[in-house]
Amino acid sequence: MSGAEHQETAVRGKKGIDPLMKVWVKARGLVERYPVLLAGIVIYSYYLLTSINFFKHSHENESLFEYFMQFDSLIFLWLAAAAFIQVLRFRKSYKAEQEQRRSMERVLDRQKIYSELATDITMLLQDNVNNPLAVIAVTTQEIRRRFQQDTEILRWLDRIEGAMKRIHLTIRDLQAYETQKMIDASSSALQEHAQA
Repeated sequence: MSGAEHQETAVRGKKGIDPLMKVWVKARGLVERYPVLLAGIVIYSYYLLTSINFFKHSHENESLFEYFMQFDSLIFLWLAAAAFIQVLRFRKSYKAEQEQRRSMERVLDRQKIYSELATDITMLLQDNVNNPLAVIAVTTQEIRRRFQQDTEILRWLDRIEGAMKRIHLTIRDLQAYETQKMIDASSSALQEHAQA
């Protein structure tokens, strides 16, 4: 068999399966959407068949127990239908719970990524900005001690210290912004999750 013939056979086989899958999916959807209707159809169909059988074989001298035995499976069918509906409800709630759990896991994963990002930014800022600022601060203190009488140098040192404080405050504001951003994203995701 050539490659083209093999592909054609596979396509024909797949086309034969697709309609069956569509029918199966639709039937399953009907059962999940309308379980009470399906249970009612099965029970009343069985009731119709047992009634036809009852009238076909009825005798005038049957006891009450024989009448009960003729229709006793209807009681069990109602119990089975009730159990079936409860199982479907349980499955539906289980699926909803699983989806809710997956949603929470996604929120927690996102929060973990934000937390790691904030930690990385903080470490980067500490290493690349705060450490040089500390060196500059120590150096300015040393220069201030050596040149206490020179007002011009002290004025320049005050400007340097003011700029260092502004840089330090900006870094702190950036860290607070990243932390607040992480908290806001987490709280909004949790609110969406709580509403669902």
